[in-house]
Amino acid sequence: MNTKNYQAPPEVICIGQVLMDCIVKGWDPAFCQERVQTADSVTLSPGGDAFNESVILSRLGHHVQTICVLGYDLAGEMLENLLQRNGVNTDKIIKSRQARTPVAPLLVNADGSRKSINASSHLSDFLADFPEASLFKDVRVVSLASLFRAPLTDMNTILTICREAKKAGAIVTADTKLPLINPVKISDMADFLPYIDYIFPNEFEAEFYTEKTDYSEMINVLLDHGVKNVIIKAGAQGCYAGNAHEFFHVPAYPVNAVDSTGAGDNFVAGFLSSLLNGCDFQSSVRFATACSAVSVQSVGAVSGVTDREQVEKLIAEFR
Repeated sequence: MNTKNYQAPPEVICIGQVLMDCIVKGWDPAFCQERVQTADSVTLSPGGDAFNESVILSRLGHHVQTICVLGYDLAGEMLENLLQRNGVNTDKIIKSRQARTPVAPLLVNADGSRKSINASSHLSDFLADFPEASLFKDVRVVSLASLFRAPLTDMNTILTICREAKKAGAIVTADTKLPLINPVKISDMADFLPYIDYIFPNEFEAEFYTEKTDYSEMINVLLDHGVKNVIIKAGAQGCYAGNAHEFFHVPAYPVNAVDSTGAGDNFVAGFLSSLLNGCDFQSSVRFATACSAVSVQSVGAVSGVTDREQVEKLIAEFR
């Protein structure tokens, strides 16, 4: 059990999805017998972008606080306990008897690619009076860990969080998701994008929101809308990053990928950790890429990265 001191103010606040993944690995859609589907394994694993980021950041040595919405149910109890066991501050988690803690089946193919099944939810309603005026005091980074998925689906709520975080002097970061129900266009984000210092869409999300297919054009669209730095996660291709001064590509590490679940969240956690440690933009992207490479070699979003030394060892092996 991690015994990190909760009395210390958090360096990072992660806001977003916390859920339970049900991972079905090595399933064969072509084989079905009498309503029975076969798979190599079926396991439960905690997940959600805010959970994954928080846990990995804590393991990398940072004080982290998670803000999410959980129900008073078995999944919610398990997730809160797991966050605490990983040294994450859960004091500001919003608990409600009207909410159900999200549970998401994940279908993982042999090559590590995956599909998820998501139920619609209205968890954003519980952030109506959020945030408290003093919440972001002394916080260095506020991470919107799952932009456009509950509970971060209301544009006014997102704007309020960004505005209050910047007012408190925090760095604001955002990891995007594709919208499940209501359509979202980049014009809908116009009010809050200028508050975002770093944004981390994957290649599909970047193409969806910018309506471009070239990585440099995707980055330029987001920069033109006010984002300070853009990092596009491109899976096996690595990532593409840019700001007003530079554009660069960092290739993925050539590792044996068995499960990409949570790889993007590990990437973001690695980037934020490096940034908090005073590293520059390119160095932070490279450390993030290494965190992702460690992650995909294990099944489950937080099964791979255990500490900073493990990530640094991988970097040294490929140097």
